[in-house]
Amino acid sequence: MAFGVGPGGRARPFGRAEPLRVPTTTGSSGAEAKPRPTDRPILLLSVQRGTLSIELDAPFAVGPLVATELAIALPSVRFPVDLTGGVTRFRHRRGVLGRLAVSARTEDLAAFAAPRARGVLGEGTPEIGIVATEVGLRVGMRLGRAALAFDVVIAPNERDVRLVPERARGMGLGAPPHVLALRALAEVCRPFGRLAGSAVILPDAVASLVRHVMPAAGARAPSVHGARWEAPDVEEMSLSLRADATASPPALPAAAIRAIEQAELTADADAIAASGDLEEARRRYLLALERAPRHPEISARIAWIDVAEGERAEAALSTLVDAIPAIDAGLLGGALLAAIGDEGGAIAAYARAAHAEAFGPLAALVWLEVARISSELATRLDALDQAVVRSPSLEDARWARLEARLDVGDAQGAQADAEHLEAGARGPEARHRIWSRAADAFLSRGYVAEARVLFERALRYAPDSPEAALGLALSLRAAGEGRRALDLLARAASLAARAGRTLPSVEIELARALVEHASDRPAAIARVRAIPPGLAQTAEARALEGRWRAELGDLAGASLALARLRDAAEAVSPDDPDRAAAVAAMLVEAADIEENARGDLRAAQRHLGVAIRLRPRDRQIGAAFRRISTELGRAAPAPPPQAAPPPVPAEEIAPSDRAPSFTPPAPSVESARSIDEAPTNEEDDENDEILVERLTDKLRANPRDHEVALRLADALARLGRDLELFALLSARIEEGGEEVRRELWPRRRAVLERLAETARAEGRPSEAELYEMMAASEED
Repeated sequence: MAFGVGPGGRARPFGRAEPLRVPTTTGSSGAEAKPRPTDRPILLLSVQRGTLSIELDAPFAVGPLVATELAIALPSVRFPVDLTGGVTRFRHRRGVLGRLAVSARTEDLAAFAAPRARGVLGEGTPEIGIVATEVGLRVGMRLGRAALAFDVVIAPNERDVRLVPERARGMGLGAPPHVLALRALAEVCRPFGRLAGSAVILPDAVASLVRHVMPAAGARAPSVHGARWEAPDVEEMSLSLRADATASPPALPAAAIRAIEQAELTADADAIAASGDLEEARRRYLLALERAPRHPEISARIAWIDVAEGERAEAALSTLVDAIPAIDAGLLGGALLAAIGDEGGAIAAYARAAHAEAFGPLAALVWLEVARISSELATRLDALDQAVVRSPSLEDARWARLEARLDVGDAQGAQADAEHLEAGARGPEARHRIWSRAADAFLSRGYVAEARVLFERALRYAPDSPEAALGLALSLRAAGEGRRALDLLARAASLAARAGRTLPSVEIELARALVEHASDRPAAIARVRAIPPGLAQTAEARALEGRWRAELGDLAGASLALARLRDAAEAVSPDDPDRAAAVAAMLVEAADIEENARGDLRAAQRHLGVAIRLRPRDRQIGAAFRRISTELGRAAPAPPPQAAPPPVPAEEIAPSDRAPSFTPPAPSVESARSIDEAPTNEEDDENDEILVERLTDKLRANPRDHEVALRLADALARLGRDLELFALLSARIEEGGEEVRRELWPRRRAVLERLAETARAEGRPSEAELYEMMAASEED
């Protein structure tokens, strides 16, 4: 199978890399200790079958490997021979390698690989776990929220050793897992190994080992002609390799042969993928898939590339399901099903993969993903429990379960998680951070008494922490102890100032306390004014300053502070809904102050315009903006009448240019009757100003008269009263059906474009951008 374990199989969990431990004897009856590898090879002479040989007397460590056997025949030495002098006498003779055996413990391999894999998953040294399998090794790597696991098939070939990675999978990676597996394996084996297609090759590993061991012992390296590797010998926590001059070609198991065939199929594509050209690699994988249709591993590598490139979930799923059902495709299947919105299928695929995953940290991250995508509380809590069980030291799992337990009211369980996190922390700084974060989580969910105790624990490890003092003050204030909270807030500000820092949260909360418990608004204003622009708390500080200045009667200062609030709100993104809602509420309050306290409708409109940008679907903000715009339109002065040309003096007019003077005759009875009986057209014969008033009265009497509304819109357009026209059209669109919306949208878009052009011409770019944004939304 391409993913998970075989039917009926059982995953053996990884162990963390431990330092090398050598068993020692315990008393006279204790078991004999295994020989400890020496710092320098110790050789001895032996005679076997009439041939003098040099052999290794004790194990010798070669990096993470241990040479346990080494026998070099000296066929040029004839008997009888004087053995006086021992090995020293024969060390310069060139012998022939008879046998070589090396072994490695998985703990030693993990400790060796970790620093060399730095940079594969990100900055930092990853945690690595390795276990032995029937055909090689199973490797797991984790760094933060990124984890990678893959199998390494060890396939000796004469004197070379091939390391073939397969079944790569991972979470939180920025590249396809197989590409990272190839890079990790190549980095760990450098400089002795080289990446060749789908495998890392250790060329002539037999010769490399004896050339390292023998010179270290002061002897000449032997000839390795005829020596070849045998199949690996795998034990539970170690593996060993043996090379022998009389060995037959290695009899590899079926899984190793299958991995070699697969590596030959994908050699070109894997080499290109490792170089970073994923699009060309994908094309080569497709060619390989034509040669080996429905190959599970090749299909998976194509799908992983589509996942890494993004926005190709459907294509990746189509490729994958031709070879294997998505629910059986492990982490890849879960990721693809989640991307297309199949929550149930994604959870089932992730759960199956997590149960089969041997690398505990990766399994824990998979359970965290299940908790993230699950909409059912019971499933989420069970997934978090599984994550903690699979990797108890994974802090992200503990924190996620702590917060989930608080959400369901399990404060005791959350407290237990916090204590586990503290037990795993090292040093007072780390423990302070844990208790501070836990206390914040408790306080934000209303556990005031528990939060107070936790903040006190945080202060135990860092008594001069202004953040912890702030948290304790907020807990006290929530418990009704406002005076004590004020004292603690003042202490927090003092601690921050002593450290040369300005903490905006401390300044804001201290200012609030000064207003609530000391009624000292001037001092509170001084506190919030000290918060510089460009911070997350800047908008709140400017809103509070404007509110308190208005309460003191300093309306000019309040208007200036609120204008700075609007500037700070421009930097807030609507994509952050919580922050956008909070800042929009501040802007609505600012508009109310400008309208009711200062009577500045233009400033109120600007505040509401920015609020609409942050909350475009908020009907109350939209209604307030239209109301202000309508009032502004009504208050706008009518355009002055065109001045009549100055009279020309009569003496300057030539006689020939003078018109004959005559008195118009009185109209006859018939002509007077024709004038009185002529039909009156309101739009042609009456002034537009009077027409607007008459049509407005008619529309108020019958708001459903659509024809009157259209005639009123035409009259407002002719008068250039665009703000009133915009308010009228917006109201008709909201109250009408889809047909009315389609009819009036083009008119409202044209009005918005004119308003934007006018605002930009008058030097109001932010208001112009608002109108332009609203006009652009008409096209959606």
